[in-house]
Amino acid sequence: MSRLVLLAALALAACSSRPEHLAPEDDLADVEVALLDQDSTAFTFPADLRGRPSLVSAVYTHCPDVCLMTMANVNRIKRELGADSSRVTFATVTFDPVRDTPAVLRAYAQAWKTREDWLLPTGDSPAIAGMMERLGVRYEVSRRDTLASGETIYHISHSDKLFLLDAEGRIVETYGGSAAVPEMVVEDARALL
Repeated sequence: MSRLVLLAALALAACSSRPEHLAPEDDLADVEVALLDQDSTAFTFPADLRGRPSLVSAVYTHCPDVCLMTMANVNRIKRELGADSSRVTFATVTFDPVRDTPAVLRAYAQAWKTREDWLLPTGDSPAIAGMMERLGVRYEVSRRDTLASGETIYHISHSDKLFLLDAEGRIVETYGGSAAVPEMVVEDARALL
């Protein structure tokens, strides 16, 4: 009987309309990653985010699916924050620095109609790899294809995360980037203002 009750409880929990909050993974106190934003301006993570809450996501611009959903979701969160969005820093870091140069990220920002207050940083491969490992964002090249032109392209399998950092640069919430409930993220972000 107790096994049946446990299974029923697990089934109900799985059907919840609000995804559970994931525990913060790190306070990032000893992290310092030198990056460049989409305008080739030097950016240090997380130091340059300190001073106000931040929403940080990780994508790559050639992603055909999840990253698009994450960007759409973060755009919705930004819209739902309304006037408070100017009090929250938005940063979307690439984990594909080979292809995602500042110029590519600038075009990506324009395609998504992000404003100048939305940072899209990149960096060298070792810096990005270390940052993503620290954030718990897993990624790896999953498939390489050679086009008729001879150009080699690749696809990346990756995790899907969105981080809410407080004004001190500490992770206070981790969400599924594409699946985060905007109203929940907005509520959590406003609690930090």
